[in-house]
Amino acid sequence: MATTDIKAKINHEIDWRTNEISIIKTIPFLYNFSTQQREVLQKYTIPSFYSLWEGFVVESFSIYTREINSLKLSKDQICINMLVHSIDVKHKLKQAKTDYERQIVFIQELITYLDGEIEIPVNVPTESNVNYKIINGLLRRYNLVSLPEVPFKKYLDRLLLIRNKLSHGEFSIPINQPLIDEMSSVVLSSMHEVASRILEGFQREAYRKI
Repeated sequence: MATTDIKAKINHEIDWRTNEISIIKTIPFLYNFSTQQREVLQKYTIPSFYSLWEGFVVESFSIYTREINSLKLSKDQICINMLVHSIDVKHKLKQAKTDYERQIVFIQELITYLDGEIEIPVNVPTESNVNYKIINGLLRRYNLVSLPEVPFKKYLDRLLLIRNKLSHGEFSIPINQPLIDEMSSVVLSSMHEVASRILEGFQREAYRKI
């Protein structure tokens, strides 16, 4: 699959999310809402932004995974990061350590798995909390370049913090227009940065064993 095809798919995911972010931001000002109605609408913009961000992370890595799987690589061809990621997601390494009988089953399944083509699971372990640490953990799993700590750690961690507080009924953080603008920009820039790393990784074949 050509890099241009993956680029088109990932750009589509960015484009419709960008459009939805624009709609979410403008709806409170399109109609003659009362101040209270506008504040309620604005309060839930940031959880919506986060949802679009996590959805993009899942879908973009899934697109990348499907393209790599189409290459039908063996364990001797795929990079160690992705091989370990694949085994971890498919066979749940943490659970395999719990008792001896599970270890036996795990090793039997692992031998069978490694003997053929490596099909990477499409599901992406986001832990439903895609902050700076989680997104860089995913990039590492796929042997891709990490996001720099500045400015992404501060802003992605803040996006998740606000989303979690609102999701748990905590309204201590005032949601105003500057904050909405800031968090929408965080999502947009983060999507583009992750996309560029996926596309660059596919182009240089970062999924292959060196």
